[in-house]
Amino acid sequence: MRPGPTKAAAVLVLTAASLVACGKGSGDAVTLWMYPVIEDQAQSRAFWQKVETGFERDYGVDLDIELQPWAGREEKLGAALMAGDGPDVVLLQSDMIPQYVAEKALQPVDDVLVGGASAYSPQALDALRVDGQSYGVPLYRTVTTTVYNRKLFADAGITELPRTWDEVEADAPKLAARGVPIVDYSGSTEEPLNLTFYPLLWQAGGHVFTADGTKSAFAGAEGVSALKFLVGLEAVHGLPDDVATKRSGMADDAVATGRAAMSPAMTEAAARNVIAAIGARNTAIGAPLRNRSRVTFGTPGALSLLRGTKKPAEARELLAYLTSPALVGELCAGSGFFTPWPDPAPPASDNVHQSFAQALPFTSAGDAHPQARKVMGLLAPHLQAALLGEKTPEAALADAAEEVDALLGSS
Repeated sequence: MRPGPTKAAAVLVLTAASLVACGKGSGDAVTLWMYPVIEDQAQSRAFWQKVETGFERDYGVDLDIELQPWAGREEKLGAALMAGDGPDVVLLQSDMIPQYVAEKALQPVDDVLVGGASAYSPQALDALRVDGQSYGVPLYRTVTTTVYNRKLFADAGITELPRTWDEVEADAPKLAARGVPIVDYSGSTEEPLNLTFYPLLWQAGGHVFTADGTKSAFAGAEGVSALKFLVGLEAVHGLPDDVATKRSGMADDAVATGRAAMSPAMTEAAARNVIAAIGARNTAIGAPLRNRSRVTFGTPGALSLLRGTKKPAEARELLAYLTSPALVGELCAGSGFFTPWPDPAPPASDNVHQSFAQALPFTSAGDAHPQARKVMGLLAPHLQAALLGEKTPEAALADAAEEVDALLGSS
């Protein structure tokens, strides 16, 4: 999962980067590029400052932690690697790792898995492996699930919240009659498909790529079913009016502001935003939606070791230090994410966190492939065309498959 900061938050992040890096950045320092996994910026700065001080004290190695913004992340990292000016260690999500492995930018890190591979959730660790080797040390796990504006359903006379595609389709006209789209969906081509179309594709039993990774698989019957589900909802006013161009964002979240009745792939931070806006009694957190399967997006955040590091021994010490149980536990408590251990042990006192923990067994990190991010860029405009009524679902996916297969054939 990749939450995007608001413009104001981005400014704060950049400010934080300056504060943390102040006085550091010598050529002898080990560098870490970290991102705002802790939402509260003051808390984030304090945590990473403590990490930096603790590592330098315990290991006698100069550490430079640069707090980077999510926005433009891949472009900035790619440019730094091209220039030979990348960090020693960087936070990556699992679907980014195959690409960097193919570009020979990462080193295996099996030897620094604290406690050995058996200490981690297989779900988290498997997502970070390429050809049997681990290219990231799990730091946390994310999960998304379904969040409802219970009051909007009640106002439409619906007492049982929908948990399957069939139930969503049955309830959509009742809410539309009151001017409320049932599902909040963001169809902008800038939205990551892991949080929009892919969960529906997986729920239909489909995949993005064939098992051998040589061709696309999303244009099969499962993909068509998923896109028909969306287009069918659009036809009965079950999606936001601006669905084809809509961006996601907590500031004007449609469920929080009463402009949509449910979100099928919401993060915990966004769910807390809904609760703050409409109250806990008007908010319900459910399991991921089910069609043929019940599945949602969730990914491990992992620390990866760049092949170009000039201090491999010190960088490996940093990996072990950062992924110690104590620091991982503190980071997850501050971020609301889950630990990468087999038992994520959510705090019993927080019902929101517990509700999201119940969705963990249903998470998928997506199809691992070196071209995964590029495929999103090719597929998204065709999904948008279907939502705009410019193409049938079958034609949209077939056109996208032709472009993707050409990409894979040339890779």
